[in-house]
Amino acid sequence: MQIETTQKNGVIVVRMKARELAYSVCEEFQLAMEELLASGHSTLLIDFSTIEFMDSSGIGTLISLRNKAHEKGGEVALARIAASVQKVLRITQLDKIFPVYDELEHGVRELAAR
Repeated sequence: MQIETTQKNGVIVVRMKARELAYSVCEEFQLAMEELLASGHSTLLIDFSTIEFMDSSGIGTLISLRNKAHEKGGEVALARIAASVQKVLRITQLDKIFPVYDELEHGVRELAAR
């Protein structure tokens, strides 16, 4: 999985170049995100625009990252989520614990203002 990161107003925007957040890529993704958190970046906005599928491993990875970010006083938010992944978030009620944004810029503004 290729991951690109940019920093905007203190928020790290993470772009995944993959079609799924599933068992096959979760370990690599989690390690990359934990490196960001360990280097002092505590607020992550994950761009889901390329993700079409997420399994239970993806759910577990997101929850783990959220918990680690919260320990550092930060946040993990999600943006540009496909309908199929939105359905998973609704069913698992994760849409109630993760900030979700339709557009990256809106997410950056909201998170930077916290």
